[in-house]
Formats: sequence, C-alpha cells, structure tokens
Amino acid sequence: MRNLNSNYGEIHSLLDEDECYTIGTNDGKEFRRVVYKGTKLLNGKPMMVFRTDNNIRLTINPSFHTFTIEELPLPQPEDLGVLTIKGEPNG
Repeated sequence: MRNLNSNYGEIHSLLDEDECYTIGTNDGKEFRRVVYKGTKLLNGKPMMVFRTDNNIRLTINPSFHTFTIEELPLPQPEDLGVLTIKGEPNG
C-alpha cells in the first residue's frame, strides 16, 4: 500500500499509467473508463491526463478530483480476436 500525502498535487501518484479508471470531480461529473496517461504541468501545477475510449484527451486539475475507481483494463484488439462473417477466427 502506498503512503498517502495530503498534498493535492500528489493524488496522481496513486494512479498507474495506462490503467483504466472511473474519475469523479467535485462538481458531480463522472468520467467512466478513462486511461491514465500521466501528468503535465500547467502554470507549474501538475494536471492529471487521461484518454477516453474515443481517444479524446481529458485533463483534470487534482484540486477538483473527488474519487477514483479502478476498472478492468480496456480490451485490446488482440484480446478481441478478429472474426470473419461466419464467426470463425481470421488468420
């Protein structure tokens, strides 16, 4: 278990890059199944960067972050397998 730091800027240190999460913000907004990509600096403050399943970038200020739920990983193309029209594996 990681030690928790009361500094809002350290919340991102609890997240693992390329893992899938549901994120909540203090205005009641919920972003489901986003992939954490890391942090970037904005005016010297680290911002949490995520990608949605539509490949849209989502940046969240840790000060407005309310909760995080760890999700199962998003399926990768090799996990799904490519099926032909008859439903048989292709290749």
